[in-house]
Amino acid sequence: MKYLFFLLIALGLPLFVISIKYILRFTDSEVIYDLPFIDEQGTFTIVSKGRYALCLSGKKFTKSPLGEFGLTIINKSTGEHVHLSEIFLRSGVDVFKRGRIQLYSFQAEEGTYLISLDKEGSIRDKMSNLLANIIIRKPVDYSLFSIQVRTHVSSLILVPCILANIFASAMIVLGIVLPLAWK
Repeated sequence: MKYLFFLLIALGLPLFVISIKYILRFTDSEVIYDLPFIDEQGTFTIVSKGRYALCLSGKKFTKSPLGEFGLTIINKSTGEHVHLSEIFLRSGVDVFKRGRIQLYSFQAEEGTYLISLDKEGSIRDKMSNLLANIIIRKPVDYSLFSIQVRTHVSSLILVPCILANIFASAMIVLGIVLPLAWK
């Protein structure tokens, strides 16, 4: 009977590896374009139709320009504005001294697009900026930040992957501990 507990290890390891693979896929989304914040507009090309994300990237532990800007994307061939969907549960990725946070997602066809910064930030961002201004009195160093266009990976995939990772880890630990405790 105690050898049946070793099956937990055999079931937990593949689940653990698969969940880690999807978590890493979430953090390694491809950068399509990087617009330095001091440049107010730029042009990028999308080679395949799909869903993309706009991220604020910059140095951690400094005051960010979040709330001081809005974003506009225009399809250069048609002249139409691209609808930006605000991300409800914003996810961020931190790597040592730099980090990024997803602000918007959008659906785009193949083509060339113009991205520009304007002064119309969202209410949500303005409220967080108001709080940051109360806490941090220093001005924002805009040279430390950029807007990135990345391939979009849904945060809804991340939650089940983290839960699967926890479940798989528990299976592996129980597969090791229970046979030792069984006498």
